[in-house]
Amino acid sequence: MKTKARLGWFTTLLLLFHAVTASAAESSAPSTNMVRIAAAQAARRVVDFRLKQDEALAAVDKNLTELERIVNRAGEAKCDALVLPEDTPGLLNWVGANETLAKEVLPQAVKHMIERLGSAAARHKMYLVVCSDFTESDAGTYNTAFLLGRDGKEIGRYHKVCPTWSEAGVRQRGSTFPVFPTPDLGTAGLLICYDLVVPETARCLALAGADIIFFPTMGGAAIGDDDISIQALRVRAAENFIWLVVAQRGSGAMIISPKGKIVAEAKGPDGLAIADIDPRGEREGGDAMNWQRDMRARLFRERNPAAFSILTDTNAPVLAKVPIDLTQQEAGHIMAHALTVGEEEFKQANALVGNGKTDEAISAFERLRKTYPATWIDRSSQDRLAKLKGPDSLEARPNFANRSKSVSRSGSAGEGEGPGEGGALSAKYPGDVGLANDPDVLFADNFESGDMKKWDQQRGRVVMTEDMPNSGRWCVQMPMERGKNHGGDAIKWFMPGADAVYARFYVKFSPDYQYNHHFVWLGANQRTNKWSAFGKAGLKPNGTYYSTGMEPWFAWGKNPPPGEVNLYTYYLDMEPDRKMDKYWGNGFFPPGPGKGTAADKDRFIPPLNQWQCWEFMIQANTAPDKTDGKQAMWVDGKLVGEFTGIRWRNDMDLKVNCLWLEHYGNRCKRKVSLLPK
Repeated sequence: MKTKARLGWFTTLLLLFHAVTASAAESSAPSTNMVRIAAAQAARRVVDFRLKQDEALAAVDKNLTELERIVNRAGEAKCDALVLPEDTPGLLNWVGANETLAKEVLPQAVKHMIERLGSAAARHKMYLVVCSDFTESDAGTYNTAFLLGRDGKEIGRYHKVCPTWSEAGVRQRGSTFPVFPTPDLGTAGLLICYDLVVPETARCLALAGADIIFFPTMGGAAIGDDDISIQALRVRAAENFIWLVVAQRGSGAMIISPKGKIVAEAKGPDGLAIADIDPRGEREGGDAMNWQRDMRARLFRERNPAAFSILTDTNAPVLAKVPIDLTQQEAGHIMAHALTVGEEEFKQANALVGNGKTDEAISAFERLRKTYPATWIDRSSQDRLAKLKGPDSLEARPNFANRSKSVSRSGSAGEGEGPGEGGALSAKYPGDVGLANDPDVLFADNFESGDMKKWDQQRGRVVMTEDMPNSGRWCVQMPMERGKNHGGDAIKWFMPGADAVYARFYVKFSPDYQYNHHFVWLGANQRTNKWSAFGKAGLKPNGTYYSTGMEPWFAWGKNPPPGEVNLYTYYLDMEPDRKMDKYWGNGFFPPGPGKGTAADKDRFIPPLNQWQCWEFMIQANTAPDKTDGKQAMWVDGKLVGEFTGIRWRNDMDLKVNCLWLEHYGNRCKRKVSLLPK
């Protein structure tokens, strides 16, 4: 959700420089120490996770035999240094499925890797960089890059400092950025994969004096498409004036100059990107006021480190806005299983599609989404389900996501601000991805956590379930059975509130659903008893509260189930019931589309047994005497009703501050499922 505030549920001059005097070394003539560097684009070689310990080591040796050929090709090309990709021996998947045995296998596998590939490189008097998980003497497992000298012996090693959230669950983080002076490559540094997504890593090496960074990886340097990642790699090189040597599995191996130019790229599996470079060259730059042969002489003096303290804050303010719902250990186990058994299960589900077993395939993909949340399996399974279930399925909806729900705040309410298609803040987040992390979000929850601990009060039968066809994975059900109960509700307060709030949720009415009395509400309250914030039946608001609820109105049996959707509203200038002289909530009704019959043409009657995305909003009036308040509602991202000219309040401190999920009635048996977005 957001406000303009919103709630989402489900299952965001002129500078004068003084000249800087360069050192004698920096201002001397360019170096002429040219070396030939190679980055390998090794084909995917993966040790099967189902192999036994001795079989896994045998598979590693087979991979090393093939990698020796790459080393020899680079040596025959007279290369001075070669970088192989991350997970050089191919054990990543196997380690994920065999964590206990990994501590025995990794030391042996890494020993074989260094001995065999180091010897092959030494025959050509060539530096070599290899990379693998490795269990150190402290018993910790680290993603480790090794720099071997021209003699095949280890010069030094680097432990990955910035593993991903899931990777860090079973691996230790490195704590330093070592650099390694060499007689001919300049000063070398090492980074691994996700490290380079964090800009500070390359800067730390550059500040430590690195001339060249060797970068074994299985990914890029940015979260986005391939083009963005390539540009990020170029920027990392250019912003630090370093050479960047990228060795990547399958594709993307390249060498980038300190000016951000790609000087060599590999082609095809086991291809090599080869370039002759001066490790200390190509750093000249500046402006009309101050030119440097090596721009590091200026760049690293013009910094203001005293202002950068937030970079070392382990609890930076932004983290309070972007909670994460998986621990590193949980994410690590999910990743490990996704890389192994998950991949196999996904292939089996695909095979069901190929064999025409659609129902079985749907069940398999739904199970995969629940088992491997937020992984490639989750996303790919959603795509498969959208195709298998058709365009009316929840997975096919452009704003479908499967994990988050939220309440949020928008900018200040003002005249001329009308709601548009797509539902205000949520329109910025296709698929609702990132919505809960928006700074305007007031409240975020995840029904898939299996509880409702973030809600302030629950009454009646509020239950969690995953046994819902055509759903994401989890949703909340509020059953109501005649003679047994009146339904259930849950309330969330977000004090002090906001002038405009949006509530967003997914809903499906069961096939036998009949009618309910009240549904989902937003309210503002200053009463001492805050649980009665949404209107007192039969009474006109006295300035201490106002509310609106998006709900289907059964009209005492005049409308077909589940009823005609309206905004049921309590506000300062509401009208009384002319027959009863009571102040029941005033209904604001949008036009159709109804169900297509003549009787329904002017009413919005939602379908049964079908998920829809509903959203509604309150925007309060801007002054006690103004009637510039408004409310609106959307269905599946389409604006279906907007109502203006409302005076909600006479106290400008009375803001929208609560959400009420309510399923209430006293006549019929029915059940509704709410899927927070």
